[in-house]
Amino acid sequence: MKVTEAVKKVVDENVLYQIMLSSGLANLNAMAREIKGAVDSLTGKDVKLNTIEKALTKLSASKPSSYSVSTTGTEVQLETGIGEATYTLDEFQNVDISKLIMAVSDEGRIKAIIKNGGSPSDLVLLKVKFAGAKHDVPYHPLIMIFNALNINLIHAFRFDRNVFFIMPRKDVVKALSVIEKLR
Repeated sequence: MKVTEAVKKVVDENVLYQIMLSSGLANLNAMAREIKGAVDSLTGKDVKLNTIEKALTKLSASKPSSYSVSTTGTEVQLETGIGEATYTLDEFQNVDISKLIMAVSDEGRIKAIIKNGGSPSDLVLLKVKFAGAKHDVPYHPLIMIFNALNINLIHAFRFDRNVFFIMPRKDVVKALSVIEKLR
């Protein structure tokens, strides 16, 4: 098998590689190092990294259409001062509902994401509202991209066309950059 065919096969079998290439977010040298073993196995020879990188460059220029993620038409909201709290059922009766963002019942307790008000918090809520049908929301691919870029997601929730990401404040700029580059 030719090197270009082997690289295409490896990329076609991995959704994350497809997304990274099609969005322009990929570090081609790092990706070449990542897939080198598979390419060597498919070609039956020791392929140089720069050869793999050239094949990835050629592949990314063709913008593979087998999987695409678009955030066109999205609305993005950012809320700081977010915290987590756990309540008993009795304690939850006295919670200020205006500060409640999300609550889930878990083993007889209520786990909640709340607005901390004036208290300092390192967590933020990134809400992304996607245009289009419910099934078009690129929820899992975004999580895979965030993980690949070492964006620490504390929680990720999807409701209809809205995706809520709870993350440390230090990772927000990187996450917003990903969403903007996918537009």
